Amino acid sequence: MEKKRRIFFLDNLKAFIVCLMIVFHAAMCYMAYAPEWWYTVDKADPKFAFTLFVLWADIFIMPVMFFISGYFGIMSLSKQTGAQFWKSKLLRIVLPWIAGVILLAPPVTYIMFASRGIPMDYVNDYLFKLFVFGPCFSHVQYWFLGMLTYLYIALFLFCKIMPSFKERQGISIPGPKLFVGFAVLCYICTAAAYFYVNGNYDLWCNIWPVLVYQPTRISFYPLYFFLGAYAWRHQWFVEGGYKADPAKWLPAFIVTGIAYLFYTTMGAPTAASPEQYMLVKAAIHVLFLLSAVFGLLAIFQAKLDYTNGILGELAANSYNMYYTHMGLVMLIAWGFLSIDLPTYPKYIIVSILSLLASYLTGKILMVLPCFSVGNKAKK
Repeated sequence: MEKKRRIFFLDNLKAFIVCLMIVFHAAMCYMAYAPEWWYTVDKADPKFAFTLFVLWADIFIMPVMFFISGYFGIMSLSKQTGAQFWKSKLLRIVLPWIAGVILLAPPVTYIMFASRGIPMDYVNDYLFKLFVFGPCFSHVQYWFLGMLTYLYIALFLFCKIMPSFKERQGISIPGPKLFVGFAVLCYICTAAAYFYVNGNYDLWCNIWPVLVYQPTRISFYPLYFFLGAYAWRHQWFVEGGYKADPAKWLPAFIVTGIAYLFYTTMGAPTAASPEQYMLVKAAIHVLFLLSAVFGLLAIFQAKLDYTNGILGELAANSYNMYYTHMGLVMLIAWGFLSIDLPTYPKYIIVSILSLLASYLTGKILMVLPCFSVGNKAKK
């Protein structure tokens, strides 16, 4: 019974997403048409295959994380007083976010210049002129913790206004209306954001210094976070509750993923206008994301709703791996810039070393209270 109460497949899915995030960020170093601002770029022999992989994985990685956070967030709030809830979130989320932005984001972003051999005084030329008060300001991967902080605040306030929201309801199986309504809401927000940025889909913005976000993605985060909370309230994934059907969601995941890649890379010339292209792309974006999230939920609940030594270790360490990985990936990729290897073997080596380095530094971080609580995933 303890196994089912813990819902191990969500722990395993989160660990998978973090590992995917690490190899995804490594792939950006070798993709064709890499962003000019990306920290380490290997221009020796970039591959379009990595561009396709980045376009594909970038859609669903973070919404899955927000869905899981919403599911476990409302669960924690239902079991704790407000003071207990915020004590745990301050220790686990807020303090690591602030520490990451202040202590780790500047040197990680500095790799953008160092890996290109651009001489620059770190403190005078870079830190104050370009990072803190300049165009290079970034939270790197810690933007997720900032967004999560605001969503926990929203959840806490909503439950203060409507205390019944944190009470678990009877088992409820969602029907087509829920998914259609959710998809329509996502589409309205996504299409509006596409037009707002005039097609600059990967634009990053910030409200200095407290929020870094992508306008075309920001609506997904609260929507999937609160969908996760809704799933907990209505006892999805428990015995007798809703289970996403792999036979339905997996084909949808594959078909919409192919459609998104095809339309993103080849659809613009066929569209009657830029506006039509944005409207169609927004629709495919939303359908692919929904299919990806529930396709992954379906696969992991069907095949990985258990734990063992290896899965438990990864689940316990996944948050710490997320926290440490970006700088490690970029340093390792930077170290391999001068090594004469074909791109694909180089990427595989860099990915394996990045996963190992992230895992080991994550284990070291477990000595700190902020990073030690993941051990419950092994129990």
